[in-house]
Amino acid sequence: RCQLIALPKPSRELALNWLQSELKILLSDAVGAEELEATIDEQAGAPLSARDQIVARHLGDDKDGVGLAINSTRILVEALSNGPKIGYLECAEKVQKAPYSALLVCMQRWLFDLQLSYQLGEVRYYRRHAQRISQLASQLQLTKAQRLWSTLTLARRHENHPLSTRVQMESMLLQYQQLFGD
Repeated sequence: RCQLIALPKPSRELALNWLQSELKILLSDAVGAEELEATIDEQAGAPLSARDQIVARHLGDDKDGVGLAINSTRILVEALSNGPKIGYLECAEKVQKAPYSALLVCMQRWLFDLQLSYQLGEVRYYRRHAQRISQLASQLQLTKAQRLWSTLTLARRHENHPLSTRVQMESMLLQYQQLFGD
């Protein structure tokens, strides 16, 4: 029988070293340290997920829709970095074919970073966007952000519902747009 064993997450340094050694074996071209660090952060320190993302990106392999999810989450992060000036309709149009679960995870992590930056001045997932997150956090209305967090959490429970990804993303991004200023 198989038995699940809970293991602690590796340290960031250990994860980066392992990831670098794995990618030397799997890929012919070198991967930059900045890309390794950004991917490990975006994947919450999970080296296996980071490896799969980098390999899919470099080989153009869209196994299990990983390539589509990668491109769509990058588009989504770029749009989210516009804060109140987000083009939510355009963004929803561009990411509508991606797995809804990947988009929700991306939005949750971005919102987490915004709230963390607002409260502690730190960024966990999107360190390469730390400066922009800090700027947006200074405009953030925390109660609205917490409401959107609850909405995203609820959406994660029903992420496999057959509703249109585009319609759901438009709704989430419109709520995101309203988090700033007032």
